[in-house]
Amino acid sequence: HHLARTGLLDTVRFRPMTLPDRFIDHNTQDAQYHEAGLDALAISHTALHALGVAASQQTA
Repeated sequence: HHLARTGLLDTVRFRPMTLPDRFIDHNTQDAQYHEAGLDALAISHTALHALGVAASQQTA
């Protein structure tokens, strides 16, 4: 995880996304994924960041 998060595996552009090591409150699946940072928006943000797409281009 350290290698991926710090960009040392950039030739494969891998960013691990895992459940946090903490309790997530009981809720709908969508709300739990959002709280964990594993919803569609977070996944697309992580992928675009790994590809070097600027934040201003993501909202356009």
